[in-house]
Amino acid sequence: MPCMWMDEEIRGEDLRERLKERRRGKVDVRIGKKGVTESLLEEIKRRLEKHGAVKVKVLRSARASPGFNREEYAEEIARAVGGVLREVKGYTFIIVKKDR
Repeated sequence: MPCMWMDEEIRGEDLRERLKERRRGKVDVRIGKKGVTESLLEEIKRRLEKHGAVKVKVLRSARASPGFNREEYAEEIARAVGGVLREVKGYTFIIVKKDR
C-alpha cells in the first residue's frame, strides 16, 4: 500500500525503510489517564503532517476501562486524525499519512 511522506508518494522499499525507522524509534505520543482529548488529536495530526508517521503508546492508566479493545481504540484514533492504522503491537501502534 503506497502512502504519502512529506508531500511525496512512497512505495515499496522506501516505505518499508521509513516504517522500520518508526518501529525502532521512540514513542512520539503517549495516551495517559486523560484519554483521547482534542489537544492529543491535534498533536498527532501535527506530527503526522510533519513526519508522515506517528508512533503512539496507550499507557496502563488509559486502558483501565473494562472492555478496552486496543485494535478498535487505535483504529478510532487513526480515523479521527485522518490517517491509516499501519501496525498494532501490544499497546503501541503506528499511524501513517493517508494517500491523497
